Amino acid sequence: MGGDDIGDAPPTGAGLDPIPRCPDGADPSLATILRLMRHSRQPMFVAWGPDLAFFYNDAYAPILGGRHPGAQGRPFRQVWPEIWDDIWPLIRQALAGQATWSENLHLLMERHGYKEDTWWTFSYSPAHDEAGRVAGMFCSCIETTGQVLAERRLRENEGRFRALLDAAPALMWVTDRTGYCTHLSRSWYAFTGQTPAEGLGTGWLDAVHPDDRSASKVRFLQAVRDRTPLRLDYRLRRADGVWRWAIDAAEPRLGPGGEYLGHVGSVLDITERREAEEHQALLAREVDHRAKNVLAVVQAVLRLTRAPDLPSFARAVEGRVAALARAQTLLSKDRWAGADLRTVVAGELAPFLVEHGGAESRATLRGSPVVVPAAAAQPLTMLVHELATNAMKHGALSVESGRLLVTWRVEDGALHLGWIETGGPAIAAPPARSGFGTRVLDGTARAQLGGSITLDWRPEGLACHITVPLSLPQEEDAAIDWAG
Repeated sequence: MGGDDIGDAPPTGAGLDPIPRCPDGADPSLATILRLMRHSRQPMFVAWGPDLAFFYNDAYAPILGGRHPGAQGRPFRQVWPEIWDDIWPLIRQALAGQATWSENLHLLMERHGYKEDTWWTFSYSPAHDEAGRVAGMFCSCIETTGQVLAERRLRENEGRFRALLDAAPALMWVTDRTGYCTHLSRSWYAFTGQTPAEGLGTGWLDAVHPDDRSASKVRFLQAVRDRTPLRLDYRLRRADGVWRWAIDAAEPRLGPGGEYLGHVGSVLDITERREAEEHQALLAREVDHRAKNVLAVVQAVLRLTRAPDLPSFARAVEGRVAALARAQTLLSKDRWAGADLRTVVAGELAPFLVEHGGAESRATLRGSPVVVPAAAAQPLTMLVHELATNAMKHGALSVESGRLLVTWRVEDGALHLGWIETGGPAIAAPPARSGFGTRVLDGTARAQLGGSITLDWRPEGLACHITVPLSLPQEEDAAIDWAG
């Protein structure tokens, strides 16, 4: 074999021969190449001479499959006939003295008795003899089939994942591990009017309200840095320029090995829900305020009501509290948005007309539809109740021949309510003193409603005119002062 015998090392694996002995009379350069290949764990081979005799190391043997060990020393073309046409241009280039590099090159191989798709990253380099001539080619290679297929599966999964995101009704987004937004769903672009060039990266923040943008960015970057779940509330600009409240919730996205890949999130328009919650809170405050006001009214009724005996006192108090209860019921049914004036008046008159055997024809209600503010409904109810109570005791509703006309109109932002009684007992003169009912009328119209009231004690019956501004303040009601 000669002095270049390098084949006396033991096998490196079961069933694998060591690299071959250098052929007798071989060029020393070939012996040097084989010696370098021997202990490398990188798959390598050299193709030498006119027939490109194929010599490979132990790390390359598994690549050959059933062709090992018979492939040692055979012509390269006979070792890999099925891929020869694919690699010959690269071999020819190396034999011409030019090194080549191929990355993830696809080759259809039959190394295990069946055709299979494989991918390879390798270099072909010219191999020179002792005289400096190109005598063959040297290859260092690695099979990348698993990596290529894994990346392909990953891309396919990413494609399916993004298709699912695009099909979702929510606005969806995905980032990489640096926080760079790599995908926004079609629903995001449809909602915001942004284009991919505008929205990807950190451009999506441009659609967030300027007052919410800085805090949202800080919390977003913190979640990316800490790789933690994220929840943001902010105003998002719709394509038509309208700002909508949104919840942006995201979770870290992990790879098969648990490695952090970025975040995936969804954005939901919660404007209607937020408005409903704010309205509910407003209603709760309004109910609390009204409840306190009702208690104050009840306390005043109890303190100031006068009657000759206990049953009369009880009836007077019950009537006034019942009027308050009817106002509360009417307002709660309409969610404290206001009350229909006709309903308020008719509701207060009904108990008096029914209780005293009258018919609805005894009272005529005339006026266009008017919704009075919630703050005015309760005081107006008390006004009508006191007028009806007085009419039942002393006026038109105290006799069967009595008649009542209630009219209203809205003029210059104020409600004008008229109360005209006829057919009742003749009135010789106005009352000598003001009773509790009169004080309630005056205090309610002026102090609570900020309006005015006039009482005209005509011989044929009382004529009352009440003016109430409809643009009432929404702060605390005026203090109840019926004592004056």
